[in-house]
Amino acid sequence: MRSKIVLGLLLSLFLGFGVLLAVRPRTQHTAPATVRAGAASGAGATPDGVSTSAAADGAAGGPADAGSASANVGDAGGAADAGPVPPGDAGADAGTRQRLLDRGLRVTALGWHLLAPALLENDGLVPGDGSGFSKAGLDVRLAAVSDMVSVEKALARGGADEAGADVALAPLPAFVASYERLRALSPEVFFVVGFSRGRETLASRKDALPEKGEVKLAGVAGDPATFLALFTLDTAGVRPGEVRLVPPAAAEEADGAPLAAVARGALPSGMRPLLTSADTPSLIPHVAIAPRGFIEGHPDAVAALARGWLAGTRKLAADPPAGARRVATAANSSDPLAFVEQLGELGPASLTDNARMAGLSGRGPLTLEALFQRSWALWRGVGALATPAPEPSPVNTRVISALALAEAGSREPREPREPREPPTEAAFRAPEGWEKARPLIVHRQEKLDEDALIATAGIMAATFDRAVLRIAVLRGPAVDAARTKQVVEAVLGRFGLPASRVVAASRPTGKGAAVIEILGSP
Repeated sequence: MRSKIVLGLLLSLFLGFGVLLAVRPRTQHTAPATVRAGAASGAGATPDGVSTSAAADGAAGGPADAGSASANVGDAGGAADAGPVPPGDAGADAGTRQRLLDRGLRVTALGWHLLAPALLENDGLVPGDGSGFSKAGLDVRLAAVSDMVSVEKALARGGADEAGADVALAPLPAFVASYERLRALSPEVFFVVGFSRGRETLASRKDALPEKGEVKLAGVAGDPATFLALFTLDTAGVRPGEVRLVPPAAAEEADGAPLAAVARGALPSGMRPLLTSADTPSLIPHVAIAPRGFIEGHPDAVAALARGWLAGTRKLAADPPAGARRVATAANSSDPLAFVEQLGELGPASLTDNARMAGLSGRGPLTLEALFQRSWALWRGVGALATPAPEPSPVNTRVISALALAEAGSREPREPREPREPPTEAAFRAPEGWEKARPLIVHRQEKLDEDALIATAGIMAATFDRAVLRIAVLRGPAVDAARTKQVVEAVLGRFGLPASRVVAASRPTGKGAAVIEILGSP
């Protein structure tokens, strides 16, 4: 009896399941429509049926964006919002290559020589068939002007104007002197494109610098040569408030200015050069400047511009005559030799140099931020600026950081190395006969401040990086050997300098509590 009941229940359950299966609702399934390549391009999709914005997200790690790993691809104006490059663009793969900017990126430089790397990389003032910028998704337009006022006007117009600029190239001291007029644009330095190496000259009627008192200087506020002169005088003890700028013509007068800030080759009669920017190879960087909104709104485009600039720098180093010819052609000049000379006065800036100047590598005291603040103090001291320096300094390290991270990430892993030894004597070759050389600059402390003395010595060593520093801490008329040794060791240790760069003086040189001398070639 029990078995019949169990059998009946099982049959009932089976029948109930069959009824439920028969009456349940059914969902109709359809296959996705196939998207043809021609229709996709017209509808803003890729040949694989992926939307343009999705393709941009997928391409974020491609060559055009390799240097901007920290940038958000979805930022306004970034790659995700840009349309595909038209099929006719050089190096572009239609439907996959993305424009990093929906219009041309305009760059204006203070002088044709500054444009040489970009001219080579862009294959001309406008993109040529071999433009590396075009292959990266940038339509770069280059222009040069002869004065800083024109640079300011171009930035004020902006890159959407044919006479304007998104990015300007200029010496950092000139940018600092113009900052008050450009403040509303929130301009920021985002890259170093080179360094002045010998063009700017401080000339004098005497063989040595004055150490105190009012000084007449023939120069122009905002000019890099004038900045070099003010920096040198300030280091020697002549504060900018004691310097009176007079017109350059005053240097030609017999009783006029005893000092002149001029370009090399334009020495006033009766004067000789005391030093040039070749003695201070990192003091006057030439920088790329753009409004903060442009840098933050178009991070991939700005990074691609900097990356292309580095590629152009390598091309210029491999064939300088080609760079000079390209610049001469762009400037409608038939004399490449003049541009060869100008290119020789402009040292290149590598990614390593950029990382150092941005303060990303090592303990170097000569950074973009430090130079901006020092430039501002000097220009304000002679009346060229009227307001306090902006805080923080308008230096944007986002692009340099992204490029440095991408560079580090692209290297193959290395085996762990032993800790690096401190720099040795062989790491720096002192000029022959430096012990008998006349000091280029003498810095004196009237009252001993060891911390300030060490900091000043570090800045002087970084600025005059091919010279020897001699330091003396005085006690009465004699050198305090123990304290001098302590300061020398502190300078070497804090700034990672080889021992041959900083030496202790054995005898006093003048009065004061402490003395730092910059010794060059005899």
